[in-house]
Amino acid sequence: MNEPWRVLDDIDRTLQVLQPQHPRRSDLWRRVAVGDLANALIEVSPDRYHPKLVVYGPASIAGPLNNRAKDMRIEWNSSRGVKDNLEDILGIKLPEPSVYQQDGKIKCGICLAFDDGAEIADQVCTSDQCAQSFHRQCLIQV
Repeated sequence: MNEPWRVLDDIDRTLQVLQPQHPRRSDLWRRVAVGDLANALIEVSPDRYHPKLVVYGPASIAGPLNNRAKDMRIEWNSSRGVKDNLEDILGIKLPEPSVYQQDGKIKCGICLAFDDGAEIADQVCTSDQCAQSFHRQCLIQV
């Protein structure tokens, strides 16, 4: 993979980054918005040709996207930007940084906060009718 920090800078510039809110150079990962009900964890490494991607959300959304992400090492084109590569491989349009708002669509269904200061609400109810996100700690405390 190209220099990891160049890839991370590209992610920060072109995708809606949910976490970390204030990334450091040692943060070789980003959690980005994939849509209203899903987010993805992207990890970069100097040892890999392409980033590692895992999509979180309802099974009906995350399942197909994670299946497409398995082809990432085959389809990744290092001469293209991260967003273009991800959109082509996943077959979806990813939210622009200025478009996606923290408007309650991925707030925790228990504490009603988007970010509890330590983690994002990334535990998603598997029912397509619900698809509500929760903080892991909130689920443990209930």
